[in-house]
Amino acid sequence: MTGARTGALAALAAAALAAGCGCEDAAAPVPAGGAGAGGVGGGASSTPSPPPEVIHAGKQGLLLRGVVLAPQGVLDPGEVLVVGQTIRCVAADCTKAEGAASATWIDTHGVVSPGLIDSHNHVAYDFLPEWVPDPPRTFENRYQWTEDPQYEEHIRPYAAHKSENAYFCPGAKWGELRALGSCIDWGIRNADRYHGMGYDHMQQTIGSVRDIADAEAAKLIAGFDAPAEPFTRFAVHMAEGFAGDHVDEEFDSFAGRDPRPGYHQDLSLLYKGTAVLIHSIPLSEGQLQEALATESKIVWSPSSNFALYGAGVTAPIRRILQLGIVTGLGPDWTVSGQDEMLSEMRFALGYARDAGIGQVTPERLWRMATADGAVVVGLQEYMGRLEPGERADVAVFGRTGPDPYLALVESRAADVRLVLLDGQGYFGDAGLPSLTRRNEHCEDFDACGTAKFICVQDSPDAEGRRNETLADIHQQLYDILEGVAGAPPEEQYGRGDELLELVDCGI
Repeated sequence: MTGARTGALAALAAAALAAGCGCEDAAAPVPAGGAGAGGVGGGASSTPSPPPEVIHAGKQGLLLRGVVLAPQGVLDPGEVLVVGQTIRCVAADCTKAEGAASATWIDTHGVVSPGLIDSHNHVAYDFLPEWVPDPPRTFENRYQWTEDPQYEEHIRPYAAHKSENAYFCPGAKWGELRALGSCIDWGIRNADRYHGMGYDHMQQTIGSVRDIADAEAAKLIAGFDAPAEPFTRFAVHMAEGFAGDHVDEEFDSFAGRDPRPGYHQDLSLLYKGTAVLIHSIPLSEGQLQEALATESKIVWSPSSNFALYGAGVTAPIRRILQLGIVTGLGPDWTVSGQDEMLSEMRFALGYARDAGIGQVTPERLWRMATADGAVVVGLQEYMGRLEPGERADVAVFGRTGPDPYLALVESRAADVRLVLLDGQGYFGDAGLPSLTRRNEHCEDFDACGTAKFICVQDSPDAEGRRNETLADIHQQLYDILEGVAGAPPEEQYGRGDELLELVDCGI
């Protein structure tokens, strides 16, 4: 997670789901500030496409025409028909499909994709800028920076009261608005909480996996084996770092080979394909082979790894992809990584090109952020692909070029043309028909000079926090960073100007 900021909303405005420790944790990884520019390298090879145009006005549903990134390959031109919360048709021509006649047809002149899936993000921290140690330095593992006094001071305005809704909810909303959401039961989908796709199937832990003792391991296995509503994913921070504090022993401990009595010896938690191994920096060839054999998943967060542990220190992504281990992508959080998914994709591509890792292509990164990301978080039955019957989580990017996957990766906030969740528009071009907006309370939003709409309120008549506007949430976070009037002197921070805006137009 790192240094250069590129249209924050761009990446997450295209997101359908955020996962990892989406909401309440305190020990998210900490950044070291200078992760690098993370550019794609070699200059942009796509350009902004013409504005979208309505070619048929209807009253129910949307037919989106453009370059469609479908499971079977690129449809150019292609069409996606959305009726209600479901995708009805994905083909070169959907105009004759059931429901098309009543839909509004829009030629997006852009790239139509499944919504992006952020496989790991500590969302509630994502109003904080990156932490830059003074003097600049990197660390050997995550247990070192979490105890650094400068880090603790950086996150203190939020962390000191993170268990209180008055702090947690504004932070969670701001982070989710990068992916479009609210606190905490509508908007973007949270794989580890609300997602509207069945029960909460994910378990997670923030602490060291070496701390999982016998009783907890047995309880986890029972949950994985439950006859009804079993846990299908167990997300852990695995081997985040390269040396010290036993990080090189975490994988074997998790796999039931911890030599210490009481730590589930001979009981592997690489079980039934549930393991989601976040970071996985020092894994050996044998350990990667074991991850593959146990159908474990890996989440790659290169920008945060670089910022915290040094340039080039990250998971062995070349070998991971060669082996075919299912891999997701996530920026981790704004404190050490990129602001959102598109920026993380650019960072990853720039690194891979510099390092000569040919397995990391724009198309592969897109897969990590869509179909493979859905497998990582265990929601592949519902999302991650543009297919009839899937939930209508769709993103449209207003760029064009010879490689549509690269055009998507090169998109910024101004290029995100429309974001649908369950067929409802949460963000998009202001000039699109009103029926693209999820309700009448969506607000005007300036994305670096491009007029957009963004949907924050559920209803002005709703109870509690559903009535909050974008300005309301902004003010709450500003106040958190400033320090509440009447609080003790140690909680008077005067840091309101550090609030990380949804979109940084300086890059």
